[in-house]
Amino acid sequence: MSPNSTLRDFIERMPKAELHIHFDSINPDVLLKAAARNKLTLPYQTLEEAHKWHDFKDLEEFLGKWLQTVEVMLTEEDYFEAAYDLGKDMERQNILRREAMFTYQAVHAHRVSLEVMMNGLAEARKAIKKDFDRDLYFLADIDRTQSPESGMDMVKSILPYAESVGIIGVGFDCQEVGYPAKPHKKSFELARENGFFLSAHCGEEYASGPIAVWDIIKNMNPDRIDHGNQSIRDAKLVQYLAESQIPLTLCPMSNVGIKVYNDISEHPTIALRDRGVFVTVNSDDPPFMKNDLVDNFCKLAESFKLSRTDLCDFARNSFLASYATSEQKKQYLKLLDDWIESEV
Repeated sequence: MSPNSTLRDFIERMPKAELHIHFDSINPDVLLKAAARNKLTLPYQTLEEAHKWHDFKDLEEFLGKWLQTVEVMLTEEDYFEAAYDLGKDMERQNILRREAMFTYQAVHAHRVSLEVMMNGLAEARKAIKKDFDRDLYFLADIDRTQSPESGMDMVKSILPYAESVGIIGVGFDCQEVGYPAKPHKKSFELARENGFFLSAHCGEEYASGPIAVWDIIKNMNPDRIDHGNQSIRDAKLVQYLAESQIPLTLCPMSNVGIKVYNDISEHPTIALRDRGVFVTVNSDDPPFMKNDLVDNFCKLAESFKLSRTDLCDFARNSFLASYATSEQKKQYLKLLDDWIESEV
């Protein structure tokens, strides 16, 4: 690789995908514009105030603050701008593909119709492809704290929008502890029947532990596991993950942000990788965690003395673990390989 490239510059230019980012965590500048249009107020009035407000002591406080911010989102224009902002950010970080999650049940349903939200996302997706030549797809998350019937209804409700919005997967999100996967098995089966990939948030916090990952494996048979960092505490689970090659969408700085770990040096990304687990690097909620995808790569690289080959391997994993078609994956990987060759 070129010796003149700084680490950050190298990571920024490296072609990559991001598989764990929440659409619902919207940048403050987008929210401030939406609030002004809709004559509503936010807990902050400037970007500087927003930066200070985006501090929290744990996951519970984060969730409370997060839910306050999206209350200003009311129109198709609001949703268009929030999704389009994801595309602009993809260009800035050279992210070729993003698979962004939204949790309509928990975050938006009480305030806007699904049609309003879906129309905004569909238009933004087209504009992003036209303006930036980036591929934005979505995963619709089931709120595990709501009834199984609600989850079934959610899966049914997204079917008319799957193609236009690029909904390729169904996820499983919100509070883990006390809300197991088994009651929602019919929702997972319905999603599978309709061609959606399946993934689930699990094993993020210490309290949920490895047992939460086993619960998802047993009751969902997921294509990916979102977080899953607590798997490192169970040798049999680590062995199973290594053998099955179910990808984990790890979010190191997010876990540090909600105080699961005190520092990036404690995060098990590299320990899991070294034991053969298929891991990817992601940002989760950049506006709140104050770390985007490039930041996560940089901090892992600096803390664990990763080589540029290591970083390129993580980028390769991001494409391989994506829900892209085989042909799309070939195209992404060729772009990555061509870029790597140009850097030698």
